[in-house]
Amino acid sequence: MTTRSGSVDPGSLLWLQREAGLSIDDITEALSQRSGLLGLSEGLSSDTRELVKAAESGDSRAELAMNVFAHGVRRELAAEATSLDRVDAVIFTGEIGWDQPELREAVCSGLGVIGISGGLSGNRDDDGTVSPPSAAVPVLVVRPREELEIARSTMTALHS
Repeated sequence: MTTRSGSVDPGSLLWLQREAGLSIDDITEALSQRSGLLGLSEGLSSDTRELVKAAESGDSRAELAMNVFAHGVRRELAAEATSLDRVDAVIFTGEIGWDQPELREAVCSGLGVIGISGGLSGNRDDDGTVSPPSAAVPVLVVRPREELEIARSTMTALHS
């Protein structure tokens, strides 16, 4: 969530209204426009690329936002794993998965409990397995190639 809050304790919303005097519109705007990565970084950015660079430069706001983000991804992956008989692989794609090796590493390095580990190889040009050969659960990176889907959809529409 780049600007939205994600999960929030409903009691905190009531507290904001009652104790802080915020209106429903104020709360709605804060939850949808000023939360997430943007809120965690205290308004620095909602773009993970900018936050990764800022965190690497020592910006504690960016570091906090990235740590919370990675923790949230780990939490969701672990929760999904409880619904499966086994985890065959973890596949990253899209802007964050493809273009953010720092985030892939941050996510995977905290998932040893479900057989996923850090120590990933690969950079922004690699496509394929990025986990060590000995990994219990392989980690892969797949370039999104969204332009191919757009071309397929266009061809289908033209030939319909």
